[in-house]
Amino acid sequence: SSFFHKPELALRRAQELESIHQHAPALTLLHDVLSSRRHKTWSPTYEQIMTLYLDLCLKLGKSREAKDGLHQYRNLSQTQAPASL
Repeated sequence: SSFFHKPELALRRAQELESIHQHAPALTLLHDVLSSRRHKTWSPTYEQIMTLYLDLCLKLGKSREAKDGLHQYRNLSQTQAPASL
């Protein structure tokens, strides 16, 4: 999957994919952003990413991916934005 330099751009692209019912590619894109070592500074965009990510996991029945995404989000936000959890 293509790599986005900013989480905001990845979120926008995932929303575009979801709007045309491309749920699996959107989920893959968001998972790549959450697990990327490049973006380790929390921002409010990550809350939006996580909301869409979990919504896609529910639509696709991907419980393992949901759990992994939650772990990634916890690791990202627990020191910088614990209230987000």
